[in-house]
Amino acid sequence: MNTIKEGSYVVVRGLNNTRLVQVDSKKPVFFGKRKFSIQTAIGEAFGSVFEIDNRDLRKVSAEEYRKRCSECEFPGDDAQTSGQDNRNLVDDGKSQKLTREDIETFKADGTSGESIIKTLVENSTTFKEKTEYAQRKYLKKKQDKYLQHVTLEQPTARLLVEMYYSQSPLKIGNMRIDSLAQMLTCCNVRSGGRYIVFDAYLGLLTAAVLERLGQDGTVVQVYAGQGPDSSYRQAVYALNLGEEFLRSTVFELPYAKASSLLTDRNSETPEKKLEGGNACAEAEMEDLSEKDSLSHSDATIDNSQPSKKPASATDSKDAERAARKQRRLLEQQKAMDLLKTKSLDGLLVASKHHPTAIVLSLLEFVAPSRPFAVFCSFQEPLVDCYTQLKNAGSAVFLRLTESWLRSHQVLPNRTHPSISMSGGGGYVLTGIKVTDNA
Repeated sequence: MNTIKEGSYVVVRGLNNTRLVQVDSKKPVFFGKRKFSIQTAIGEAFGSVFEIDNRDLRKVSAEEYRKRCSECEFPGDDAQTSGQDNRNLVDDGKSQKLTREDIETFKADGTSGESIIKTLVENSTTFKEKTEYAQRKYLKKKQDKYLQHVTLEQPTARLLVEMYYSQSPLKIGNMRIDSLAQMLTCCNVRSGGRYIVFDAYLGLLTAAVLERLGQDGTVVQVYAGQGPDSSYRQAVYALNLGEEFLRSTVFELPYAKASSLLTDRNSETPEKKLEGGNACAEAEMEDLSEKDSLSHSDATIDNSQPSKKPASATDSKDAERAARKQRRLLEQQKAMDLLKTKSLDGLLVASKHHPTAIVLSLLEFVAPSRPFAVFCSFQEPLVDCYTQLKNAGSAVFLRLTESWLRSHQVLPNRTHPSISMSGGGGYVLTGIKVTDNA
């Protein structure tokens, strides 16, 4: 899918910020301090540049966009003149001749952002005295404020991890793009593979694995708790892979059900397994019967009182909810069937909890001589996991590494490492599973 469609996800990229939004022609998009409708972007190609014009989007051609950027970089002949240093500049608030009212008038008249920036430069008494670096910094600041250009890009795993990391690193456990790439490489994620993914960070790790798989492969996504889809599949849905593809490729499973497979296997006798299964079935039947009795009582009350909502609407919602629950149960059953084969090709874990118990239990479902990778924001939990795996003799080639990445600014005569960088990108534990029964 190369065009923007209703209901698809797009990454809105500005000069200094990005945001993930779902295309809805009836809802406005809030991007920083700006608000606009995304309806006019439907049908356009991903990567198109738009200008926010009176809360609407107007497509800008690539040639026009380059021309506008060059005009803002060199707004006039006066911009060619620069001072030697800024020692004589005094920040008294009187260097700009234009007032706030004048600028608001320009905006109300529909003056373009390029013209506003050019007018600001012409009416600045100190612009020519600034150094060339100070002039470019001034222009960049004004571009961010007055240029209303946004790019609608197709979401990818790299874009998503960079966006989440720039917004709130804690939301994804301080996982940077280099840590994510290291996990995918060490686990040899490839097309046609079958992998277990324990993902607690908005489905970011699962989305990266799906992107590597392409159109062939299987992912069993294990998660803790019973949270909504937004808590463990937000990044997965953002890739616009399609509902049909997700149903045939990704199978969700709560961690409690995955660990119950090991509990059933370690039971003492088949009779106890049968008793446990009967107990679970009886408990489920009691739960369902209780829900049925509650629904019948609610129906009795509804019959005795006037209903505010049409019965057809209520019935359709109940039917949709029941169908959604049935699909989820079938999906979980398929995931459990895959785990029972104990022949999956790899394990990737990114958990908010202590990873040792999770790794030791899920590693049982991975085939021998297959790799695994565990990510954690802190070193100590992975050291404990390393020790447990070493003592159990269930893994070889264990390595605990710290991800480190340095970005550089590349500009003429100003190439240097970025001043503000992240202190760390977390730690990754990798290894290969072995077994005595192989």
